[in-house]
Amino acid sequence: MNGTSAAEPAPHGEIVETTSIRLGELSVRLRDNTGSPKTSLSGVDSLFHVAAAGDFDAFDPDAAGASAGLNFEHVISGHPNQANSFTSRHGRYELQHLPGSASAVLVRKAEDDPWSLSSTFKYTVRPPHYLDFEFQCQAHRPELFGRRGYAVLFFADYMNDVADIALHFRGIEAPGAPERWIRAEAPPGHADHRSGGTYRSAPAADLAYDADHNFKLNLWSYDWPRFTAPFYYGRAVRDMAFVLMFDRLHTPEDEIRFSLFKFKVPKRPRPAWDFQYVIHRVEAGRTYGFKGRLVWKRFVSPEDCAEEYRRWSGK
Repeated sequence: MNGTSAAEPAPHGEIVETTSIRLGELSVRLRDNTGSPKTSLSGVDSLFHVAAAGDFDAFDPDAAGASAGLNFEHVISGHPNQANSFTSRHGRYELQHLPGSASAVLVRKAEDDPWSLSSTFKYTVRPPHYLDFEFQCQAHRPELFGRRGYAVLFFADYMNDVADIALHFRGIEAPGAPERWIRAEAPPGHADHRSGGTYRSAPAADLAYDADHNFKLNLWSYDWPRFTAPFYYGRAVRDMAFVLMFDRLHTPEDEIRFSLFKFKVPKRPRPAWDFQYVIHRVEAGRTYGFKGRLVWKRFVSPEDCAEEYRRWSGK
């Protein structure tokens, strides 16, 4: 996908504000950003496991403008810019339900984005309890990202009540340490910590950003621990597991990072279990992106979550 010269043709489906797909054990409702950011956000508006927890939405169902999963939230450069925060919630973000399928796609045109970043974000429900996703983008004016040259694309999952705030991933605590399960709670300590933070993979470097940057909380990352496989799980109430997995860890061109923010905690046990897609140097005419899978099912064990990733990735 990365390094190709042109994006795939834009999909052509029925243009809708919302669409619902029920397949296998999942019932999924998707939404465009017509009501964003005051009343609703784009992405997965609701996610139900009809067999295990049919009346429990995976995502926060109560707060207006804050119930969403796989929500494309920010595009961030390494320099201060008003467009660093929440620009993906503004401007046209069209939802198309692809005919005769369990798929829908959000389409963003370059002219509707202050970064001149066009993108597609495809969602496909697969039995028994999977939501596959694929994101692609092109930067039409890479000079907007400045001399540092990178772009951080931030995606949010605003969770309903959870049994454990932490993210759980395979990782290492320090250089040369053995791989093990890490329980990551995003503790304070960093100067730019604000109710949470970001974890990077074992081979990844820290991101440099300007001292006067206006959105630092989504750029800094913990030195340690670091994750060694591109998936994490979280434990929701009702004994449910929320697993996110990706088709890449770190390459010379791009990487995935995990974020945990606790703005609603401790008032409510509703963290944001987020992730970032980092393009190391944005170039014109190249297509960037990633694929992933969301698993929403009854929790069995950490090893069962790892096995879900192994089956999907073939690794």
